[in-house]
Amino acid sequence: MLKNTEARSSVKLGTKLALAGLIAVGSMAVITHSNVNAASVKAANTLSAQQGSTYIKNIYSLAKEGKIPGLNAIAGKTPISAVHYKWGAPEVGGDLKGNHYEMYNFGMGQGAYGFGINKSGVIYDLRNFGQSVDRTVGVKSLTFASVIKTLGMPKEVRYNGTDKIYVYHPSTKYELKFVGPSKVVKGKVAHIDHINVYAGKANL
Repeated sequence: MLKNTEARSSVKLGTKLALAGLIAVGSMAVITHSNVNAASVKAANTLSAQQGSTYIKNIYSLAKEGKIPGLNAIAGKTPISAVHYKWGAPEVGGDLKGNHYEMYNFGMGQGAYGFGINKSGVIYDLRNFGQSVDRTVGVKSLTFASVIKTLGMPKEVRYNGTDKIYVYHPSTKYELKFVGPSKVVKGKVAHIDHINVYAGKANL
């Protein structure tokens, strides 16, 4: 009986990771590229800087279309049912109705994603939390300083609890948010926790 349970758990995890791979392709490509260039410290540092800037520009470019890296969903257009079809039930929020949030955390370096959903079941907020296994790549490798260096100082900075939020407007339809801690221990650097692409008109 125990073996059957373990087998089912293994199949479930394997299926989940496979489904994650169907959508979250971009983040895995970044990880692979980084590992290939890890041999030379000097080359890796230079490449890392290029990747950081390139990655931020890519985030901004996708945000113009209502997208975030790793997902084909479009804020304000894609129904959450499409995500359920690909990924199954979420870890958080699946039993909620009306305007709510749902969360998927695939673990094992596969990343985590959040979705703000309106009463009609349409996604109005896309969130990419990156992954915590290797913080030298992806969302959690970014800092507020690197964002400013690439995109300039945002015209709007918001605060929500312990979070500081840099808000950019890549288009009239969408807000791009870089979210991280408002305060860090002296000597530490504030890294981005997650990014959002938000379609305000769809938040009904």
